[in-house]
Amino acid sequence: MVHVVETVRPSPSSDTLTPTPAISVFPAVDAAKRRAQARAIVERHATYSAVGGVLPLPIASVAGITTIIIRMVKMLSSLYGVPFERDRARAIVAGLVGGATPTGFAAVTTSTLFYAVPSGLLLGTVVSAISAVACTRSIGRVFIEHFESGATLNDFRAPRK
Repeated sequence: MVHVVETVRPSPSSDTLTPTPAISVFPAVDAAKRRAQARAIVERHATYSAVGGVLPLPIASVAGITTIIIRMVKMLSSLYGVPFERDRARAIVAGLVGGATPTGFAAVTTSTLFYAVPSGLLLGTVVSAISAVACTRSIGRVFIEHFESGATLNDFRAPRK
């Protein structure tokens, strides 16, 4: 990112002072600050998704967590100046969550079974919340790297394993 700072210099054709842009380049400082803000957004939404993971109904839990992740992508898009398209973001998030389907199904199944076992309610809640946090953080990191490279939602390519 390049910042343009106006300075006042004498105009060569007259005796008046006219503002002319002088370029000040601090890309490393801005990039580091932006990346720190992006990480803070991801961590905040990971915390929100932990709360969503506490819901005892797996379908409601997944829907709530997905909504939180889409909101996170919207905030990251805004931070990086990338146009946000809700439908496109929803499709990308669904694809990323779908890529973790075996793990997601295992966590949902395990947490659901824990609800059926006496004293398993607490353990099921913990497993579900931890899974939600891990999923949100990993998706957030993928979007940070994607936006850091200068890409938009329209040219999103899922990372290779």
